[in-house]
Amino acid sequence: MMIANDLTHRLDRTAARVRKLTGVSLTFAGSVTPANDLVLGNFAGPTLGALPGVVLRYNEGLGGRAMASRRPIAANDYFSCDQITHRYDLIIRAEGIRSIAAVPVIVDRRAVATIYAAFRTDAIVGDRIQDSLRDEARALEQELVTAHALRGSHEEPDADLGSLRARVREAYTELRTLGRSVSDPAMERALHDIAQRLTEHCANTQPLGNLTGRELDVLALASSGLSNKTIADRLGLTLHTAKGYMKSAMSKLHATTRLEAVVIARRAGLLP
Repeated sequence: MMIANDLTHRLDRTAARVRKLTGVSLTFAGSVTPANDLVLGNFAGPTLGALPGVVLRYNEGLGGRAMASRRPIAANDYFSCDQITHRYDLIIRAEGIRSIAAVPVIVDRRAVATIYAAFRTDAIVGDRIQDSLRDEARALEQELVTAHALRGSHEEPDADLGSLRARVREAYTELRTLGRSVSDPAMERALHDIAQRLTEHCANTQPLGNLTGRELDVLALASSGLSNKTIADRLGLTLHTAKGYMKSAMSKLHATTRLEAVVIARRAGLLP
């Protein structure tokens, strides 16, 4: 599968979002080359200069191991971790990193990037941080797969246009979520009207399925790759209720998967 040529912009946004959500000392990411090397080039938070531009070999170090195994890995004492090789200890030490987690971004069963969260203090990268890291990695995977599905086998002709579309979709999701959190009905309607205007240029068919507002809320969050539990938390719903809305939306759109439902909804102009 061809990967969107604005992956660098997407990794920058993802790294910034992870740091904002978790408060770690440093988040960073790297993309995988055709030779299966991992090149670190996306940073959120201060770096001491040792990491930018580093090329990690396949299965070497924490990130290389996460990439090779296609599984998340965390080390709350990096230098004593026995799950990895320690080829890059001098670089990690120079950056002052003590605890670190890495999650691969998998598309078409292949790692295309790795995202990291790290502390320079005694703090540990616990379950909350690792869950956020995984959620953002899955969201990025969803973005990449959806972008590919929407444009067929062709690469996005303009990286800036692809980045703009991603920002519009992100804004739409945030507006719908915010609308559900306000207590003033007029404000809620205003926020949803603004969100709706972001879809007006997208429609190329008659809207499908007669989706309810809640079903659209759930689909919008699912389009960011969020889990059902995270969607339920964002919307103040129970997990069972969130799953019910998703199942209903998929049924109305005649979709067999969440991704298919998102793609159908976007093609119909129900989502940006």
